[in-house]
Amino acid sequence: MGGAGWTRGEARVADDSDFETLKTLLASEDGWTLEYEKEGVKVWAEDAAHGALRTVKVVAEFDDVEPDALYDVLHDPEYRSVWDTHMLAAEDAGHINVNNDVGYYAMSCPAPLKNRDFVLQRSWLDTGDEKMILNHSVYHKDFPPRKGFVRALSLLTGFVVRTRASGGSWLGYVSRSDPRGALPAWLVNRVTAQLAPRLVHQLHAAARRYPGWKALTDLPYHKPWRHPEQVPSYRISLADCIDPDAPPPPEEPKPDTSKTKLVVPQTREIESHSVEDLGDISSEFSVEVEEEVPDLTQDPTKKKGKFYKLVKSMKNRRKSVQVAKSADNLVDGKPLEDKQEKKKTFKFHRRFSLSRGRED
Repeated sequence: MGGAGWTRGEARVADDSDFETLKTLLASEDGWTLEYEKEGVKVWAEDAAHGALRTVKVVAEFDDVEPDALYDVLHDPEYRSVWDTHMLAAEDAGHINVNNDVGYYAMSCPAPLKNRDFVLQRSWLDTGDEKMILNHSVYHKDFPPRKGFVRALSLLTGFVVRTRASGGSWLGYVSRSDPRGALPAWLVNRVTAQLAPRLVHQLHAAARRYPGWKALTDLPYHKPWRHPEQVPSYRISLADCIDPDAPPPPEEPKPDTSKTKLVVPQTREIESHSVEDLGDISSEFSVEVEEEVPDLTQDPTKKKGKFYKLVKSMKNRRKSVQVAKSADNLVDGKPLEDKQEKKKTFKFHRRFSLSRGRED
């Protein structure tokens, strides 16, 4: 759980998926523990590993506050100094577009803790039925870390405001922040869970007083978050929100756009081999040779067969098979032309060759 689609410190225009992530967190039930329930306010904490920062979510219902007033309180920078007792300073860096801006916020912390400050991108969306606000920490060149403050991080803070069926408003609040410094995670988790109900009660009280307060200001109808035409024409550049000291994001693997060649297997011709060429066929090959040779010392009408079996594993494929012949088949002292022609019959029994991939 935690941040929406943003990477840490990324500044960009929020899209629909970022707001859907916020609503999904508020609607989810698995992975949360109810830690507070009183006066219509419920607080859940994320089930996280020991020593990890937890996300906190709050759901509250107010029957005496209209959704528009609650939404305006969350936006109005001038009214924030009235109801937010922890605010020390707030400055507007500028708008990215009519639904996204960047600003600076500094808050006090109880002693002996140092005060914290944030640089936040805020994004909002009003669909009529529901109004949503998101913020997360970013960098801006005009607001470097300041002396006396610890630069804290908002990983994800979001509000959803809806109209109740019976009247009034429904508020959903999600927060995951890192105050930085030397605070242990378990302490941060405990303090966040305790402060969340207080924030909701402050918002409730502030929303009830807001319509009367706004009517007495010099610009009672000035609400740029509602009226895009009131947003200043000056726009900040996203290039000003890129931290030069931040490590570069990991490179995504480039897709392989090379065309894969289709390899068509060549049709191999059936080869015929002699005994001498058997060494080229396979290194795992056995040959059985049956040779019938007439015995010259006996009656030529009676033939006595001799059987030779030659099995040889050839590591070098270019070796040839040699068949040794018995000395009984040689006729000494006679010219070659006087030697009786020997008729030989060879029978080959071949096993399937893995190296050739076919039966020879």
